[in-house]
Amino acid sequence: MILGVLRVLGRVLGLTAGVYLAIVGVRGSHVLVRPAVRPFIPDPAGSPATPADIGLGYESVRFTTDDGVTLSGWLIPAARETHTAVIVMHGFSGHRLPELAAFVPWLHERHHVLQFDFRGHGESDDGLVTLGSHERRDVAAAVRFVESRGLGPTALFGISMGASTAIVSAPDLPVAAVVADAPFAELRHPVASRMRQIGYPLAGIGARLVVAGTMLRARSRLVDPIQAVARIAPRALLLIAPREDRLISWRQSQRLYDAAGEPKELVIADGAAHAEAYAVDPVAYRDRVLGFLERHLG
Repeated sequence: MILGVLRVLGRVLGLTAGVYLAIVGVRGSHVLVRPAVRPFIPDPAGSPATPADIGLGYESVRFTTDDGVTLSGWLIPAARETHTAVIVMHGFSGHRLPELAAFVPWLHERHHVLQFDFRGHGESDDGLVTLGSHERRDVAAAVRFVESRGLGPTALFGISMGASTAIVSAPDLPVAAVVADAPFAELRHPVASRMRQIGYPLAGIGARLVVAGTMLRARSRLVDPIQAVARIAPRALLLIAPREDRLISWRQSQRLYDAAGEPKELVIADGAAHAEAYAVDPVAYRDRVLGFLERHLG
């Protein structure tokens, strides 16, 4: 009798878990490919809305990917005579304004800077968000645009999703260096972290189903950075890992570093949360990034 009851309970629990995980995969993949993106306005209020707000000259630019998506951005000329360029890429559900305030003022002192919004973000055309798979076309279009202006060598500089996208894009592009701040090695890692933060049970299994659902929605295989990072070499790679990151563990950067070829550098930013390494120690961050770019771009 008791054994029969246990069998029934087991079947009920198994069915319940299966239904729950199916719902997680369907709803989670929808949120991933169609996130609630932040509006293209300064946040906090009073932050710069264009490079002109911080005294920088710039050109508003638009360029199109090979699958027909038009991207919007700014080209900020270097403050010195150079042909080197840095392409700055934002994170998931964001846009280019936060990076304008934090990084462009000191990057443009030595390099031309191109900022743009990924598809489905900011002022660029709508499109499915795939955290790297389709966005590789955006990066390729940005590199072609920079080359069309006679600029190079070029570096990719990404934050969070932008960092991981830089890693999966670089092996197939004529770039000289990659700076990746708070990248994930595997997409399921930040998905599972977010699910745990919200309170979803079975986050590890659920994250795998969300990623599988995302591939079905995007009709595209999602490439994890850990699968691509070794092919960046002999291009240079700088990984920046916030130690207190609760979304993407610093150990994800350690895994990427271990898998990468030379030349490579890894910085663990103590006391920094996700994408906050610069905010914790701006001087050290600036010096490390500029020194890296100077060595590998010239």
